[in-house]
Amino acid sequence: MSLRDQKSFLSKIHPFELLSNEQMDLCIRHMDIAYYPKNEILITPEKIPNHFFVIIKGIVHEYKEEEILMDYHQQDSFDSNSLIYGKSKNSFKVYEDLICYEIEKDIFLELIEQNEGFKNFFLNNLVNKLQTLKDKEYKSDLSSFMIAKVSDTILRKPCIVETGTKLIDAIDKSMKYSTSTIIVKKDNEYGIITDSLLKVKVLLEGRDLSIPVESIAIFPLLSINKEDYLFDALTLLIKKSIKRIGVINTKGELLGILEQIDILSHFANHTYVVDTKIKNANNLEDLKDASNELISTIKTLNAKGVKVNHISSLIGQLNIKIYRKVYRLILPKELQKDACFIVMGSEGRNEQIIKTDQDNALVVKDGIDVEQYRPYMEKLTETLIDFGYPPCPGNIMVSNPFWCKTVQDYKNETAKWIEAPAMQNYMDLAIFFDSFSVAGDKELLINLKEDLFNKLHDKDVFMAYFAKATLTFDTPSTVANFMTKTYYLDIKKGGIFPIVQGIRSLALRERIRETTTVKRIKILEQKKAIEPQMANELLEAFDVLNTLRLKAHLQKLQDGKKLNNEIDTHTLGKIERDLLKDSFKIVSNFKKFIIYTFRIDKIL
Repeated sequence: MSLRDQKSFLSKIHPFELLSNEQMDLCIRHMDIAYYPKNEILITPEKIPNHFFVIIKGIVHEYKEEEILMDYHQQDSFDSNSLIYGKSKNSFKVYEDLICYEIEKDIFLELIEQNEGFKNFFLNNLVNKLQTLKDKEYKSDLSSFMIAKVSDTILRKPCIVETGTKLIDAIDKSMKYSTSTIIVKKDNEYGIITDSLLKVKVLLEGRDLSIPVESIAIFPLLSINKEDYLFDALTLLIKKSIKRIGVINTKGELLGILEQIDILSHFANHTYVVDTKIKNANNLEDLKDASNELISTIKTLNAKGVKVNHISSLIGQLNIKIYRKVYRLILPKELQKDACFIVMGSEGRNEQIIKTDQDNALVVKDGIDVEQYRPYMEKLTETLIDFGYPPCPGNIMVSNPFWCKTVQDYKNETAKWIEAPAMQNYMDLAIFFDSFSVAGDKELLINLKEDLFNKLHDKDVFMAYFAKATLTFDTPSTVANFMTKTYYLDIKKGGIFPIVQGIRSLALRERIRETTTVKRIKILEQKKAIEPQMANELLEAFDVLNTLRLKAHLQKLQDGKKLNNEIDTHTLGKIERDLLKDSFKIVSNFKKFIIYTFRIDKIL
C-alpha cells in the first residue's frame, strides 16, 4: 500500500483526520503492516503491547475473563488504554486472520501530546466519546436551527407595566412600543395581556378601560431561558397552543418576548401548519388530513439533523392533540367530563415517533355506567386505525372492555397484578405505569397512580421480579460478533427496551410520576438514585439507539416494507457501528446495575 493509500485509509478513521499533515506524515513513517493468525493473543493483563493497532482486514475480540466485551473489524482501532496507562484489564485475541497497521507506542503518545483533538478522543470518558462520534457523524446534517439558542433569534422588546396601572395607560404605552402584547409585573412575577384577551375580557364584557391591568392579565407568563434551544421554544408553543413566550435570564429577569412568527422564520418546516390544521379540524375527515402529514414532518425534521428526542417530543405533542380532538369529536360532551382518555406504553412515554401501534385506555368515574361508553370507544379505535395508527397486537385499546372500566375496577386490577405475579401482569403494569392523560378528567388517572404507589410500598420482591424484565433480551455487546453473526439486529430488544424497563423500574420504586424515559433519567439523577456518569451515559446511548431505529424505520417506509425494530448492521458506517457498540456496552453495564440494585440475583 502506497503512502498516499495509507494516508487516505487513516484519514477516514476518526480521530486520525484531526492530525495535521506533518503529524500524519510522522505517524505513517513509524507505522508498519503486520499479520497475525487466528487465535493469536495480542494483549493480556500480563502482555502489554508496544504498538497501537488499526485493522485493515480481520476480526479481533476483546475479553474480560471468558466474556466477550467487544469485537473489532476493518477500520477499528485498539488499544489506546494499554499504551496510555501501561496496563490492561482485558485480553485481545484474533478471531479471524488479522492484517493491521501497527503504530509505534512512542509515536502514538507523541501525537496525543501534540494534537488536542486527538488526545481528547482517547482520554475522554465514554459519554464524551459518544458525543464526539455523533458530532462527526451528523455534523453535516445539523441545521442552524438545531444549534441555535433562543438568544440567537429576534427578541421583541417587552412593554412592561406595573400592577395598578390603568388599562388605558398600558394600551397607550403598548402602541408606543408598536406591540400588541402588554406584560404586567407583579413583584417578581410576570403576567400577559394580548389583543385576544382584550376582546374577550374588555370589549365583550363591556368593562371600563380604567380598570387595573392585573384584573385581566394571565399569570404567570410562560417563559424560557435565553440559553435554551430554539427548538424547545417551538415545542412549548405547540404544546400550549400559544403564539408567544417570555425570554428570561438565569436571574428570572424578563429580557424580551419571543414570537411564534420569529421562530418559524428562523426555521421553515410545516409543523406549525399541521398544528393549525389540527386546531381548525371540525370533523374527522379534516383531522385525518392533518394526521397524514405527520410522516412528512418527521422526514423533514430528521433530514435537517434534528435530534431524535426533540422529534419525539414535538411529534408526541401533535399526536396528543389529534387524540384529544378525536375524543372530543366522537364522544358526546356530557360523557367527556366523567372519563379520562389515556395513552400508554411508548405513546405514554412520548417516545413513539412513527405510528407503529396504539396503546390506549379509558378510565371512567366510579358510579358512572361504563356500558354507555363502549360504542363510542369502538368508533374511536376504528377512527385511529383509519388515521394510520395500527391496532395493538395485544389488543391494548379502548375498544377492549379490559381497558375501558371504572376507577375502582382498575384499582382491583392493579391489586391482582401485584399480588399474583406473572409475566403478563408485569407487562400490563409496566404499560399502565407509563400512562398519560390526553383528554377528559386527568384527576382520575392521578388517583390511580397514587393508589398504585401506595400498593407497592415495601413490595421489594415484586419490584425485583418487575425489574427482572430488564434482562429479558440479550444485548449484543455481551455475545460474539454481532456484526457477522447476523445481518439484522433487533435494536429495541437489545438496547432500547432494557433502558426503558430498567429506568421504569427505578422510577416506580422512587414514585416518579414523569413518564418519558429521558426525563425519568434526569429526575433519578437528581434523587441520587443513579450516578451522574451513568445518567449521562444512558442519555447518550438512548439517543443513539433511537436515532438508528428511526433511520431504519424511515428507510423501510421509503422501500414500502413492513415496519419492525430490526436494523441491517451491514449498512452501518464505521462511526455508526462504533456508536452502536459503545451504546450496547452502556446497556450491558446498566443491566448489571439493575441486577445489583434490585437484588435480582437472589430470585434468579
